[in-house]
Amino acid sequence: MSFADRSVDDILYGLLDTFDESLVDDPNDVVACLYTGMTLTHLRRYDEGFACLDRAVEMASDDEKDLAREMVYVSKGMSMNRMHRYDDAVSYYKKALKLCPTRGITHFYMGNVLDNMKMSEESIRYFDESIWLECRLPDVYYGKAHALNNCQRHTEALDCLKELLDMYPDYANGHYEMATSYMSLRKYQKAIKCYKRAIKADPLHKKAHEYLGIAYLAIYKDHLARPYLEKALKLAPGDPDVLEIMALLDD
Repeated sequence: MSFADRSVDDILYGLLDTFDESLVDDPNDVVACLYTGMTLTHLRRYDEGFACLDRAVEMASDDEKDLAREMVYVSKGMSMNRMHRYDDAVSYYKKALKLCPTRGITHFYMGNVLDNMKMSEESIRYFDESIWLECRLPDVYYGKAHALNNCQRHTEALDCLKELLDMYPDYANGHYEMATSYMSLRKYQKAIKCYKRAIKADPLHKKAHEYLGIAYLAIYKDHLARPYLEKALKLAPGDPDVLEIMALLDD
């Protein structure tokens, strides 16, 4: 089995084995303890993960303590976000940013959770800060554009996405979010081109197939919509939104 064929969980459990070996060799290995805790939380084994993260902070030397705490707060914030406990996530990210206000990735995480809470205007400030701090990951620009679209600031979202796609031309979510902007502006032909670019970059992008079908419906080309809706349903069998659209198409 190649690395690409392994599931994410398989890879994470392999990492756990490596960290466990390090802790057997040195039970006071703070780094191994931290990464064990973070890996456990990614596996949604939250109680075990949090216990391990807290232990790492206890073991850390005075020189390591603040960095260990910051990493723990970020990891717990990400876990709370995955559990949809958004207020708790914000609380942990604030603690992390108090310890290190110049960590661009933490500003991104804060922006993401605020956008999840429908506090999109406030989230944009954190995405901007992340970009200003040289956090040039494509998800940061995508997150900002998504928040801008949520705020009906579609032209600004397009500017952000153009900057993103200049750097990462094959980033599927960038093309998808650009299509979202164009759909909101009722520029359906431009949206269709963007959805197709998203599908070219990621043929398994279910939402791009679904909304490309919707875009074709918007310009009364039902026969072109059907294959994309069927593909979306194949990628997500039983999806109620797609089934509802297909039912309208069949009426």
